[in-house]
Amino acid sequence: MCHFCVQHADGGRWYEMARHYAAKMYSYQKEEAKKKRAAFIEQKKAEVEKMRDEGLLVEDGEGWYLDKEGEFHVLPGAAIDLDIMISDLTDEVIQARSLGLDSLPMVRKKAKSFMDKYHTMQVITYEDARHLLELTWPIGLMECICRRERRGMYNDPAARTCFSLGVGLYKYERWPETFRGMTFLSVKEAKERLEYLHKKGCVHALTTFYTPYIGGLCSCEYPTCLGIRGRVDYDLDGIFYKGHMVAVPVMEGCTGCGECVQFCQFGAMSISRSRNKLTINMQKCFGCGQCVDHCPNSAIRLQERAKTPGLKDSW
Repeated sequence: MCHFCVQHADGGRWYEMARHYAAKMYSYQKEEAKKKRAAFIEQKKAEVEKMRDEGLLVEDGEGWYLDKEGEFHVLPGAAIDLDIMISDLTDEVIQARSLGLDSLPMVRKKAKSFMDKYHTMQVITYEDARHLLELTWPIGLMECICRRERRGMYNDPAARTCFSLGVGLYKYERWPETFRGMTFLSVKEAKERLEYLHKKGCVHALTTFYTPYIGGLCSCEYPTCLGIRGRVDYDLDGIFYKGHMVAVPVMEGCTGCGECVQFCQFGAMSISRSRNKLTINMQKCFGCGQCVDHCPNSAIRLQERAKTPGLKDSW
């Protein structure tokens, strides 16, 4: 199983645990708890200030710091825009790689540390995405930050591919700009929108906001999606994790039509010209299931990654 299941679940899939959508996970506090939180924040600020004076911080950012082990930490109480931070860190990795800088390993570690702790994504199947929409409330539909940042799609209905989930939406009126033109949906409406995006070939991925709190469901595609591009093009594994399933060909049903190739966002599908049959690079497969759902001949199936030889540690 993936390391999130090991850390945050009781032997099952971590995103099926209802507590990861709960108000308590989102730090809802009564007055007494707020006072304790305020005291903790002041104590932590003093500790970080001491580390700063002793020269123990590798980097010292606005509301965050990097310790001498290269671990990323957000200061308690700091107003950090997680979407902007993940974009900035990804750009930092891309620039370090393109310039061949010696600092690339440290930059990668910094980015992965942030993503695993605060804001990461994992592919899930269409069926799991539908189930996820039933686990939490309320549900909002908003513009994709990747489509805004990478394609300038502002106030564009075609950019509304991200579902915001759970109690975090109760801050909508305080921070409307964070939710990017959000509209509230019923479960039925959300499922209808999800079905539309799935038929278009979008990959579904859950999104954490201070892991393991799950507050979002993205439906995007390569090359627009920063998560997919960061992982596929730049090997930034902390930004976008593979799902629990992997695609397997059913050779007797394959006609070599190539429909699956058109819907694979990860370059895992190809057609063998000598046999006119599908070939799947299972190391590249993220288990989204698009190939299965769009194959006209039922010539592909999904199986558990953890039970597939050579793939149980490939996430």
